[in-house]
Amino acid sequence: MLTNLASCSSNEPEPEFLGVKRITVAMHNDLPGVSYSSNYDRSGLDFLVFQHIQEELDVAFSEPVDVSSGDRVTQLLERKADMTIASFSITAERMEEIDFVGPYLKTRQGFLVGPQAADVERLSDLRGSRICTWQGTTSREALNGIRETVGAEPVTETDASDCIEQLMNGQVQAVSTDQAILYGFAQRYEKEGLRVVPDVTIGAPQHYGIGLPKGHREDCGKLKAWLKKHVGTSTWIRDVETSLPALPEEDRAWISSYKPNSAEIEARSCRDAVSP
Repeated sequence: MLTNLASCSSNEPEPEFLGVKRITVAMHNDLPGVSYSSNYDRSGLDFLVFQHIQEELDVAFSEPVDVSSGDRVTQLLERKADMTIASFSITAERMEEIDFVGPYLKTRQGFLVGPQAADVERLSDLRGSRICTWQGTTSREALNGIRETVGAEPVTETDASDCIEQLMNGQVQAVSTDQAILYGFAQRYEKEGLRVVPDVTIGAPQHYGIGLPKGHREDCGKLKAWLKKHVGTSTWIRDVETSLPALPEEDRAWISSYKPNSAEIEARSCRDAVSP
């Protein structure tokens, strides 16, 4: 429990966390199963992480605000948000500008295809294909790396919905980003025949973290201690199974691949660089 992170009584000032009395959290709104908003109703794994933190912290929260992939760091630096929970991969470059608490989920980059690509089973089957990803993500670099190896043509769009639309219209043959995100789209567009290509991944593992402004290491450390306990609970497993049911259905051993351990959280949380 984080009930000791901020306490309040009639003789004490209003509690603060991260230097504010009311926390604003930035989230995606267009990633089914991960972070999605429809008619002001939010859902997904990131939203469940937000709810757990909201329940544990004795401090006020505003309604979450939307953020694009490219603006996640900027919103924290400009304090338009105090916390970002948005499939936010922890990278060395980002750690120099902001703090992270995480990972709360690990994933690899994979490929989403449509019914016209029923025969795609391996990376070489995508030779000559147009493969879409979107701005502001770590997926672009890994996708550029396969341009020469399989002769694929990377296509970069503004956001996820553009890539999904192009896939369903046949303008691209695949969408590539983190598998956790792709399983959410596969679940939402199951009737349209979208599917994640099993066991085909590229790039390094991605570690999703909670983004925070620098300068609040004590609060950051307390949130880190909570997360270490949280990922070891059945609640963490249930949240993934509830939000991304297509993931455990496809991968029976998913927990060993997607669940972070305490050492991984310690190495990436509340630091300016990843600990060796």
